[in-house]
Amino acid sequence: MSKFSAFSFRTILFTIAIVGILPTLVFSGFLLARFAQSERARAERALVDSTKGLARDIDSVFIAAEAALLALRPSPSLEAGDLVLFETRLRHTTELTGRNFVLVDRDGQQLINTFLPAGSRLPRNEASRLAAVFTERRTVVTDIFDNGSSGQLLAGVAIPVIRDGEVKWALATGLFQSDFVSVISEPGVPDDWIVSIVDRTGRHMIRSLNNEQSAGKPLVPALIDLMKTGGTGPIRTTSLEGIPLISTIRFAPISRWAAAVGLPATSLETPMWRSLTNLVMAGAIVAALALLLAFLVARRLDREILSLTAAATQLGQSRTIEPWPSRVTEVKLVADAMARAAQGLHVLTTTLESQVVARTAQLSEANARLTDEMKRRQDSEAQVMQMQKIEAIGHLTGGLAHDFNNMLSIVLSSLRLLQRRLDRGERDVQKFIDGAIQGAERAAQLTSRLLAFSRQQPLAPEPIDGNKLISGMGEILRRTIPESIHIETVLAGGLWRTFADAQGLESTVINLSVNARDAMPDGGRLTIETANAYLDDAYAARHADVKPGQYVMIAVTDTGTGIPLEVIARVFDPFFTTKPAGQGTGLGLSQVHGFIKQSGGHIAIYSEPQQGTSVKLYLPRYFGDAATAGVRQPRPSTPITHSGETILVVEDEAEVRRFTIEMLRELGYATIEVENAERALAELDARPEIALLFTDVVMPGMNGRLLANAALKRRPNLPVLFATGYTRNAIVHHGILDPDVSVLIKPYTLDMLAAKVGELLRRAREAGKPPA
Repeated sequence: MSKFSAFSFRTILFTIAIVGILPTLVFSGFLLARFAQSERARAERALVDSTKGLARDIDSVFIAAEAALLALRPSPSLEAGDLVLFETRLRHTTELTGRNFVLVDRDGQQLINTFLPAGSRLPRNEASRLAAVFTERRTVVTDIFDNGSSGQLLAGVAIPVIRDGEVKWALATGLFQSDFVSVISEPGVPDDWIVSIVDRTGRHMIRSLNNEQSAGKPLVPALIDLMKTGGTGPIRTTSLEGIPLISTIRFAPISRWAAAVGLPATSLETPMWRSLTNLVMAGAIVAALALLLAFLVARRLDREILSLTAAATQLGQSRTIEPWPSRVTEVKLVADAMARAAQGLHVLTTTLESQVVARTAQLSEANARLTDEMKRRQDSEAQVMQMQKIEAIGHLTGGLAHDFNNMLSIVLSSLRLLQRRLDRGERDVQKFIDGAIQGAERAAQLTSRLLAFSRQQPLAPEPIDGNKLISGMGEILRRTIPESIHIETVLAGGLWRTFADAQGLESTVINLSVNARDAMPDGGRLTIETANAYLDDAYAARHADVKPGQYVMIAVTDTGTGIPLEVIARVFDPFFTTKPAGQGTGLGLSQVHGFIKQSGGHIAIYSEPQQGTSVKLYLPRYFGDAATAGVRQPRPSTPITHSGETILVVEDEAEVRRFTIEMLRELGYATIEVENAERALAELDARPEIALLFTDVVMPGMNGRLLANAALKRRPNLPVLFATGYTRNAIVHHGILDPDVSVLIKPYTLDMLAAKVGELLRRAREAGKPPA
């Protein structure tokens, strides 16, 4: 008989506890290491991507400077060689933009320098600095040099001015550290990263850490070597302050300046060591608790096992076994079984094997069938869901591309025909201008409808009396609906009020009325009904997006052709339409659906073919002050006058800012333009004549909302007009415009701009009048 080493039950439990914990700890450590490696790779990718973006932003600064020079080069005074008059224009431009200009001849002698007061003695430049402008006839971006006029580091951008086939002058402008602040402050770059902008030799123009000590100094040698080899990193370096970094560098593709970004190594290593320490401590605590639990369980089981051992001895001696009370259920069951085993042991021994085999076969067969059925069902559901997603995305993108391509075709064709006619000297081009405007306006309407469908449109909700709103729409409905269709309104007495965007609700009712009109080509009856409604728990249970409660119901019902059952399920899909090509965009009902859902309501459609359709809108009941309920007041029809007030325009996008300034000047206003909030606040402090602040909302650094708050602290009665092309920003929250906010949604027309600006200035003048 073989002999094996025996282990106590207590030893086995301790071993199980330790063996059960160790793999978990080892696996957790492995996952932690993999996570740390992944985080390092992610951080390095983010470092490289951020450096690429910064390099492109460097070029944008130089391109903006070049654009300013190119705008001045065709000046008539420069064409005529009248440098005195041209200097006057340059100094005026400097006052408006804050940018200085220099005109240099081939020998390097400065002819004009707006850095210096008029009439000052002008120095001579190093001839080699701008030599390529004259020899290669191209724009030149210099490296960093000391400006004797201002005592600051700067870089120059110069373009050639050609006369009689030769480069006669170089027109240049300077870029200071302040011009690159927006680049190193780009959103998305963590505050603890060290960002440097250097010239082609590796000298610092500006640095996010210790800038004053670093300006003009070269990068650390490792990054200089990386620049010389054209590498992009990342590599391990040490900052000028001795901070260990993971750094990379990227050349700007046009100017060949470079952006260098350093990620502190401690930001990656410290969290990993902290997590490892926590893991070790947690593992020690868990191991101690497991061993304690194993000890207590083993001591308890030892006593029970001794009792079972004695009973087994009695069973082996064919003696009667009396069951004994035990607090361990399993032990008690075993004892009872052993008591019964004395009588049925022989029968059980002979039949047990065959029973186990048969039952195992049955269970295996049933399990196999169940597994196959589950797999088939999961595969079928996954295929159906994937097909539905692909169909929905394809339908949306196809419809959007079709409509936008049509509108862009109208705009491009009109503009190209306009260009050809103007090149031939023709003046009968109004129809092409109208066509381009109409195409652009249709594109703007399409984006507005898509925002409504996606519940992204900015709403200005107010308490609404539905009966007054429907009654006030009588005239527009009579103009929209032909006389062959009888319009009937059924207005409920004691109608509750609701809280919604009045203009959006009017558009929704008109949209549904137009659909009803198209469904009744031979005439019929259009009924608009209001009522109080209560959607109970049973109804809400059948519609996942409905909350039970009190609602105001507005129903639009027609006696038209009706909607087939298979079509009703898709009527809210964007670009889905049953109308012939060219007679519908398929966005009407999706826009209605998006507006109602964004307003917290519910929409239901009931229809029978050849009997008609009823669309019911449910908007939540409003419990606020009854005195505020009503309908939206119409805008004044009389033109809004002005008296040449000064408007401060804040827009970081140069082209948008330029066209906005042109429109305001076309309307007769004086303008001051800046590209960021910091300069806007400086202008407000310096220019008391500013009558209105017109600012973009989304801007680098301080956004338009924060700028308005700072401006109103300085001048509490200053009118503020916001402009935005995206609704999820500082003035729109959960799809609702902030109170007392005036906003223009891009793109806006000259008429829209004139109305908004004129209305705000009129209110400001009326508020400033003394009481009679």
